[in-house]
Amino acid sequence: MELFTKNRCFYVLLFLFCSIGKIGFSQQTCTLYDIPSLKSAYINPQNLLTNITIHKTIRVNIHFMLKTDGTGNFTETRDVHNVQNSFNGYWFADKVVERCNFWLSNNPVMTQQLSCCPISVLNINYSYVLAGVFFDKNDSYFNNKSLYSSLIQNGSTVVNVQVYPDSWGHGQGYLSSNLCYVDGAMRAYDEYISSGNWGIDDGVSYLINHEVGHCLSLSHCKKDNSGNCCVSNSPSCLDDCTDTPTYQELINDGFTAPCLWNGFGYSNNIMDYSPNISAFTPCQIEKVHNHIDFAKNYFKYGVFQSSTASINSFSDNADYIATHVSIPSGTSITIPNGKRLYIDSTDLSILGGFEVPIGSIFEYKPYGL
Repeated sequence: MELFTKNRCFYVLLFLFCSIGKIGFSQQTCTLYDIPSLKSAYINPQNLLTNITIHKTIRVNIHFMLKTDGTGNFTETRDVHNVQNSFNGYWFADKVVERCNFWLSNNPVMTQQLSCCPISVLNINYSYVLAGVFFDKNDSYFNNKSLYSSLIQNGSTVVNVQVYPDSWGHGQGYLSSNLCYVDGAMRAYDEYISSGNWGIDDGVSYLINHEVGHCLSLSHCKKDNSGNCCVSNSPSCLDDCTDTPTYQELINDGFTAPCLWNGFGYSNNIMDYSPNISAFTPCQIEKVHNHIDFAKNYFKYGVFQSSTASINSFSDNADYIATHVSIPSGTSITIPNGKRLYIDSTDLSILGGFEVPIGSIFEYKPYGL
């Protein structure tokens, strides 16, 4: 028997993958589901009681949508063009999360400012930890972009992000849920190889931050649920924050095209549409922290919904998330080639047989170390 606890740092990551550059591009359409028909007018940041100075890390899973024969996207061993190399799905998932976190750590000044009311720049103070990487092989899902709840893994503790290879800058999400999708992985990868980080940033990472923003309670600033510009201040066009200027407020203040995608006067807000959606207002930051604290507390890294989890068999990628994880006595676990076992826990008890052959991946770092 071996017991790994917080008192003994144990970190294993086999089959290491290369992390090279970074990227950037732009979102074009996003469909938001379950948007309220009538929002609660505006929410003032002072009325949200969460502590935004405490950094929060939430778990995310990345799902690569593949054809039934296992082609068409990144795989365990191949890049998006079906070439076997180190730029495989694990590398891409790590890189995308790295770049998402880079932008969440750098809150820029809002480009659309009303002359009366400067918008403060506060630290965003949340980020992601990659919990699971999954390769979902299904022609029907691959050929019909949608949100597939049947693919969700650990849905009460992890936000699941489906990644499609084609197109560019499209996404969908459910408001305040645990599921969203983005596309553009192929072009993002090609731009990365030729030019560095900007392709991954602009093509995928910005978009993931936008879609996960929906999962964390944020609505579009000036768009309806299908992504069309709202030219009025009707309740369905408001995002519940006084510090995100509305279309009509911007028009009244001299802006000629508040929904402009790019160019002078465009918006860089995380919940708008542009080549640089990265800015959060204080109210948006408050809303996210409020939602994490009170609706997604178990999504936080280091917070566990389950006290125990047992690994009784293993054949495909999986993430085990519980305070105490064990491989029971009498059980024999071998991680197959190219597969990944991720454990997020305070301690791990290995009571049975456990083998990690070359080419497989076992990743475990006790929380707090």
